Amino acid sequence: MLPAVRAAFDEALAELTPQLVRLGIDGLIPQPWLGDPVSATVATYYQANVMDAPEGPYAALRAYEAELLKVRDNLQVLEDHYRRTEGENAALWGRL
Repeated sequence: MLPAVRAAFDEALAELTPQLVRLGIDGLIPQPWLGDPVSATVATYYQANVMDAPEGPYAALRAYEAELLKVRDNLQVLEDHYRRTEGENAALWGRL
C-alpha cells in the first residue's frame, strides 16, 4: 500500500511543481500595465503582498509543495524500512 500512496504524492507533485514554476514567472507584474501611478501602486502592492510576502499566497503554495515533498520522502523511508525488515524476517524464519 505504501508504494501506491507514495505514487499519489508523486503524481500531485508532478502536477503542482510545474504550475508553481509557471506562476513564479507569469505571476509577476513586470511593469505597471497603464504606466500611471495607480497601476504602479497596484503592481507594487500585488508584488509585495502576493508574490514576495513570506506569509502570502505564493509562499503558502510553495510551503504546501514542500510538505508534499516531505511526506513523499517520509513514505519512501517507511517503505524502505518495511522492505528491509521483511527481508530480515524472511531470512530469520527461513533459517529456523
